[in-house]
Amino acid sequence: MIMVSSSVNQNPSLTETSSLVKNGLSGASRVQNQSKVTQGQTLTQRLLTYVLPTALIPLIVAGAVEFFTVKQKAKTQALENLKLESLLAAEAANVFVVDTLKIPEVIGLNPSVRQALVTDAKKAVSKNWHTTPIDALETSFSSTKLLTPNSSLNQYLKDVAVVEGFGEIFFTERHGFNVAYSNVTSDFVQRDEEWWQVASQKGYFVSSVVSDESAGIDGIEMSRSILEPSNNNFLGVIKTLVPVEALHAELTTLLSAILQDNQVIEILDARSGTPVAVVSSEGTQVEAESLLGTESIKVIAKELDNALNTPDYTVDDIIEDIRAAVELPDLEIKLEKVNQEYLGLYLSSLFQLEGIYYSITTVPGTNWVALAVVKEAEVNAAGNDLIRTFGVTTLALALLATVVLSVLARQLASPLKSLTSTAAAAAGGQLEIRAPLAGTVETKTLGAGFNSLLNQLQTLLQEQTAVAQEQERQRAELENEIAQLMEDVGDAADGDLRVRAQLSEGDVGIVADLFNSIIENLRLTTKQVKKSTGQVTSSLSENEAAIQELSVQAIAEVESLKDTMEAVEDIGQSIQEVANNAGEASVLTQDTYATVKAGTSSMDQTVASIVGLRSTVGETAKKIKRLGESAQKISQTVSLIDEIALKTNLLAVNASVEAARAGEMGEGFTAVAEQVGSLAEQSSSATKEIAQIVAEIQTETQEVVESIETGTAQVVDSTNLVETTKQRLTEALNKSEQINELMQKISASTKYQTESSSAVNALVREVAEESEKRSESAQQMAQAMKDATEVAQELEASVEQFKIGDKN
Repeated sequence: MIMVSSSVNQNPSLTETSSLVKNGLSGASRVQNQSKVTQGQTLTQRLLTYVLPTALIPLIVAGAVEFFTVKQKAKTQALENLKLESLLAAEAANVFVVDTLKIPEVIGLNPSVRQALVTDAKKAVSKNWHTTPIDALETSFSSTKLLTPNSSLNQYLKDVAVVEGFGEIFFTERHGFNVAYSNVTSDFVQRDEEWWQVASQKGYFVSSVVSDESAGIDGIEMSRSILEPSNNNFLGVIKTLVPVEALHAELTTLLSAILQDNQVIEILDARSGTPVAVVSSEGTQVEAESLLGTESIKVIAKELDNALNTPDYTVDDIIEDIRAAVELPDLEIKLEKVNQEYLGLYLSSLFQLEGIYYSITTVPGTNWVALAVVKEAEVNAAGNDLIRTFGVTTLALALLATVVLSVLARQLASPLKSLTSTAAAAAGGQLEIRAPLAGTVETKTLGAGFNSLLNQLQTLLQEQTAVAQEQERQRAELENEIAQLMEDVGDAADGDLRVRAQLSEGDVGIVADLFNSIIENLRLTTKQVKKSTGQVTSSLSENEAAIQELSVQAIAEVESLKDTMEAVEDIGQSIQEVANNAGEASVLTQDTYATVKAGTSSMDQTVASIVGLRSTVGETAKKIKRLGESAQKISQTVSLIDEIALKTNLLAVNASVEAARAGEMGEGFTAVAEQVGSLAEQSSSATKEIAQIVAEIQTETQEVVESIETGTAQVVDSTNLVETTKQRLTEALNKSEQINELMQKISASTKYQTESSSAVNALVREVAEESEKRSESAQQMAQAMKDATEVAQELEASVEQFKIGDKN
């Protein structure tokens, strides 16, 4: 019934269209719709509202993006310039140091200088001054401060100092004693000075700014070792004191052109944290403390210098050390480790700290770093001068886009206004009106399509009127047929399966035929169910007694299996006790076997040790015999030396005779001959003592050899006894092993019996459990048969309500 009702009410659009055609649009409704339509924006306004922002927003965004891109590039370039400035400062400082150190190197190549170094070094050694305490030497040479005064070398150094602008220049020989100087130094011995020690080991030394007492100026100490060109032997050290103004002038010449306004660059000694030189864009000397900022800068500079002296440090290791040193774990550092041919290995860092960007670059070959700084505000302000240019350009483009879009919007909206007026008239009921074709191809196509739509609408309205009338007639006929069907089959709801629906043409006739088929099938099914339930009830009643008897037998079987299982468990316990005793006996046997085996192993080690001892004693005897042979060779060598001493003495006597013949001219030679003769006598005496010692060594060696041979014989006897003991232990080991095998077999057999008993016990238990399950199943089956009988009886009673006989 629900399906029929649904089919009748489908296609509501046709009904609504029919109603619309019948009733039409009232005048008030048309006025209301027209008022709603005219509210809102015109096409021109809508185009400007949506298209204008679409054009202007990308333009403004593009301008802003371009500005920020240029600004970011300017900021990046400012930081790159900062790094470049510190790098150029480091390079300039390195060039200054290298060029300055070339002058001491050239002085060290002067033959007069090298000759003075060699001569004074020999003099110091001959006088043992190189071992004399420094205080004593300072007192002895307090007047000249020179090992050997040399006015020509002093004047030479003065001339070099004047020409090169040095505060002082002097050099020492290899023990640190002054050889020559341009002006008097405060000390005579220089080997306890840091510059002397570093230069003698490393080859050169560059200090920070120091105040020199002897020169009376503030300057930079630079020293270089002097080497012999032929063999690179160390000859001494030459030191110069370079005024700070010289470094400042060099840096100003090289860097002042690249510095920005009010910008400064500093050369800092990383070890001491003291400034070496500071250069500004005006080329003037600047106070350095304001540039350094916090103490962290000195710490970072020192860490970079330490890292440069540790080549195996990676960049990440250096950064972590710096963060730990300044206690700023989140400090962002850009660090580069570069090895350039012209500059060498250097570290370049860039970081921001307390509103200031710092760039620190190490100066190769020194403990200096080059420091360049710029305020963060200045970096962030880079590129701000372009904001006016970008703003004016963006505003001009926006005004131009607005004018162009306004003109285009009016031209696009004009044809559509005409089409809108025509559509409003058609909506008011004037279906005979048509839109003029004007404007672009799109608007002409739209007007032609609108006119075609009006034509089709007029035709559709006429057709819909006819269709609505036909549908109304069909609906009335369908309602009559459904009412007749409901009257024919109404008794089926009360259990009467004998009713039949009248057949007719159309959809209702098909439904009636289908209903008749369903009723017939249900009648046949009900008849079959009545017959089946009777048979089931009878069969269940017959089998209920047999199932009850089967349940009783299963319970008796379970009781019998339980008694059997208890007997098997008793047997298993007895076998288990036997197995445990056998296992303990096997363990004791294995322990005895292991003990005997360990004793055999210890005896083997004893035999090996005695054999090794015998070998060692034999080797010792051989070496002692060789020692005796070597002593014999020494005795022969001593005889030869004695013979040489005798001949030397004879030669000294002959030399004395010849010197006596020569008279006064040979007096010096006579003294030499006497000394040679004395040495020959001493050599002869010494050889006799050596011969006596060698003879004693040979006697004692022979005694040791005899003792070792006796010990060797005793070791052989001990070896034989140990071998006999080893054989007895081996026999005991074999007997123990046989006993162990027998006990293991007994234990294995007992274990097998235990396992078999356990298996039998498990099997009996499983049979008992299965019997219990069968008993329970039989009881359940009996209960199920009883329940099934009751269900069959209920089903039979339910089917009785259906009427399936022939209807009178």
